[in-house]
Amino acid sequence: MKYIDITEKLEEFYHHLNASDVDRTIFSAKFGDGKTEFLHQFKEKYSNEYTFYTLYPVNYQIAPNEQIMEYIKHDLLFQLIQNGSFIPIDDIPDHILVQWYVYENSFDILKDIIKFAPSIIGSGNQFAAVLKGVTALVKGIEKKSKEFDDFKAGITEGNFEKAVKIIGNLSEGAGNIYELDLISWLIAQSIANKGGKSVLIIEDLDRIDPAHLFRILNIFSAHIDRHYLCSDKTINKDGKEKQFDELPNKFGFDKIIFVMDSDSTKAAFENFYGNSNYEGYINKFFSKRVFHYSIAAYAHELLYTHIEEKCGMNQRIFDWALNSIGVEIELKSVRDIAKVLDNFEDAYRKEKVSVTDDFCFLSDTPFVKLLATLGRLGVERIQMVELLDKVGDKYKEEQKEEEFIGLLGCFAMNTDSICQYKHIYYNGRLYRMIFSLDQDGYSIFRGAKYSSNNEALLRYASLTIKGYEILKKALKYVN
Repeated sequence: MKYIDITEKLEEFYHHLNASDVDRTIFSAKFGDGKTEFLHQFKEKYSNEYTFYTLYPVNYQIAPNEQIMEYIKHDLLFQLIQNGSFIPIDDIPDHILVQWYVYENSFDILKDIIKFAPSIIGSGNQFAAVLKGVTALVKGIEKKSKEFDDFKAGITEGNFEKAVKIIGNLSEGAGNIYELDLISWLIAQSIANKGGKSVLIIEDLDRIDPAHLFRILNIFSAHIDRHYLCSDKTINKDGKEKQFDELPNKFGFDKIIFVMDSDSTKAAFENFYGNSNYEGYINKFFSKRVFHYSIAAYAHELLYTHIEEKCGMNQRIFDWALNSIGVEIELKSVRDIAKVLDNFEDAYRKEKVSVTDDFCFLSDTPFVKLLATLGRLGVERIQMVELLDKVGDKYKEEQKEEEFIGLLGCFAMNTDSICQYKHIYYNGRLYRMIFSLDQDGYSIFRGAKYSSNNEALLRYASLTIKGYEILKKALKYVN
């Protein structure tokens, strides 16, 4: 969305998120309103202040509950290794390794990570970099494990069994909400070591099938409300030892952003649960208020400005014409409009068009730009014939034929009209087309005036403008 300036909205969301009493929020926008692009720009703009981590739970929706936490750990692990934040194994305190020495599930996660392809990994180069980091980490853990063999042998059997029992009580299997295995500790400590404020973005929640949405939301909620954890584990954050119980969420993120359309989420909730207390449910996911994001009205204003300034067409008639062929412009999303405006110069070509030896013009006329705009809005070329006829009828109804002729501009001219002193015949009347020349000798359309030249009128048949032929000529220059 290069053409649509969202700087003001970026700053507004920054102040909302940065408030000291906000540790989680819902970023709400309609589907197609550019949530992902907004967050992409937000991450770029504030990357010096925040460290961002992103999850895409749409990829988890077919997984059972107990496995979703493992997917989350896999995705976070990838990101930490990818950005160089994962702490070296040698930096892990020995007492932490001792506690998890017999808990092999942690090592299995690292070994199994290659089997998973989280959505955050795009190119082969990225995967290779992460694989390199994972391999080094696995080797480091295995090395440490061997070092502890002798240590283990020196522990009395009774004390060792007691330690195993304690660990088992704290972590009753992968996916348990109180689970604190080695990888969970490593992730939390790595996030804390990164410094600055950490932000977890949970993306695309409105892409999840409603049948799975609330199940997944409940899992995230359980890892925010972590009462009765009763853990003696600590991490070092900001130079201080901090109990896991004191973290605001499982991995200690400073801020969490849930990305969804809150209105559609509410509708889905009511469809599943009837008149249950939706407000009470959704309040768990934000600290103060939902941040509603919409630039739809602004985007439509930009589109209409584009139509009038670039395409030379009246906005009201443009709306009417599109609706008449079943295209509802008011339903177009920000994403749809961005497709029109971004890199619009690539939608058409600027080339020399010769009508006669003495009359030529450049193809990037307002009419060609209008056709390029229609194409980007999803109007099929076969529909453009009907649309052009309806536009002509509307201008005729409002007795504004000169404006319609002006819309066609240079493309309304043919050899006969040039030879007849630049006259054309339209709707039973004769018009004289007025042009000027630019510094390179190309004709530029300046307007059309009603003419009473009876001599030319006698030969009007060859001067009649034909919409289909004009459209065919102009579409040659639309990409």
